[in-house]
Amino acid sequence: MMETQQKQQQIMGPVDWLVVRFPGNKFKGKIASEIRRLEDSGIVRVIDLVFIRKDEAGNVASFEINDLGGEDENAFQVFSGEVDEWLSQDDIDSIGSDLPNNSAAGAILFENLWAIKLKEALLDAGGELVAQGRVSPELVEKAKLQMTSSRSV
Repeated sequence: MMETQQKQQQIMGPVDWLVVRFPGNKFKGKIASEIRRLEDSGIVRVIDLVFIRKDEAGNVASFEINDLGGEDENAFQVFSGEVDEWLSQDDIDSIGSDLPNNSAAGAILFENLWAIKLKEALLDAGGELVAQGRVSPELVEKAKLQMTSSRSV
């Protein structure tokens, strides 16, 4: 049993990141409950979570959960003791520079826990990961539309 626990601690699932923009600096904490559900279900583990705002003059500021204040802070407070600081100031500056003025963004880094057992099986079978990627649902939908339109010509 101890060997299995050590093995699970050493193997990490794939890590993904998302940056979600909120025009007009209208960030809302409504997504916190869904992130918590995913964590409670063992699907993901939040590694880092940062909030970035760019005012109308183009000034960028980043906020940790405890700096949000109000309802947003209350919604995300459940994560405040769990996140590590993996996103660097350079990451935050890059995200901020890409934001239009008067907008906000949430940047989240999360581990895909669901993939750990598959990864263990692949490693136990002597497999070696040679490539990995992600295709967004929007890109899949665009490809489907292109395939449909090319068939009707």
